[in-house]
Amino acid sequence: YQSCVLDVRQTYRHLANLASTEGAEIMISTNVFQTKKDKNHKLSGIIAKQNEDILDISCNLIIDASGFNSFIARNLGFVKKWERYGIGCEYECYCENLDVETWTLMVGKIYSPAGYAWIFPTSKNHARIGVGVARPESQEDPTIILHNLLKNKIKPLNEMGKIQPLEYHRGFIPNQGGRECSVFDNLILVGDSAGQSNPLVLEGIRHAIEFGRLAGEVGANSIEKNSTRESLLEYERIWKKKISSKIESSLRVQSRWLKFEDDDWNKELDIIKEMSVDELLDFVRGDFSAAKMVKLAFNHPKIAAKQLFKLVLKK
Repeated sequence: YQSCVLDVRQTYRHLANLASTEGAEIMISTNVFQTKKDKNHKLSGIIAKQNEDILDISCNLIIDASGFNSFIARNLGFVKKWERYGIGCEYECYCENLDVETWTLMVGKIYSPAGYAWIFPTSKNHARIGVGVARPESQEDPTIILHNLLKNKIKPLNEMGKIQPLEYHRGFIPNQGGRECSVFDNLILVGDSAGQSNPLVLEGIRHAIEFGRLAGEVGANSIEKNSTRESLLEYERIWKKKISSKIESSLRVQSRWLKFEDDDWNKELDIIKEMSVDELLDFVRGDFSAAKMVKLAFNHPKIAAKQLFKLVLKK
């Protein structure tokens, strides 16, 4: 398969099972609400609430994978809240007529004032239909936009017969690049906490999994060195070397896209529709290696295409 739609719940269960098999203790129905510091003002643990019980947990290392909220790092004053982000919502729907082999991205003002809409089949007669909106470019509520798309059966929804929402999902994702610093004494930031997300289609779970494993490896090796920032820097060096330039390139393309009117999108889609499936998937994943961009420019020599690819490679 060249692409797939991730079953998020099953993925979380799979990861939890892997962790459990390795001996991790998983605490469900537990919320961290405070951090602890030792007499030297270094991070030394967390305080959490599990049902009605208060848990006081001391530790030498914390991996902050709290997502968009970046709770641990923000509570300590190490980072600020995200100023640029995406807000999205979707319905898991029953669809009478559905092409299960095709996922659809929809752009233009009718679908989102600053972002895109999507139809992602998950199984026969079931799909996720959603809308994403960029902040601060737009303050419109994606739920209202999504409701109107379904109500008015905006193309291609008009070709899908009966559409019955079954579940509702809503979430936030950072959209301003990686954190300048993702490691501190006794603390590693992972996933959305660190800004490890792809700005073009606002997804980041694959990076969270990959770099979560890296954080575990580097963090485990750092404990004998008291988990100092210096002992954790290898984590930051590796993840930034791997995706920072791709994130920056994606941000440049996204900045271009967020300014588009519908006529601009028509011209951009003339470029995109000439790409092969593999080229398009690399592009939306933000896999912008110099070699791939040179190849794209060679395969698609139109002036407009060259301008787009030149923007990606701009330093």
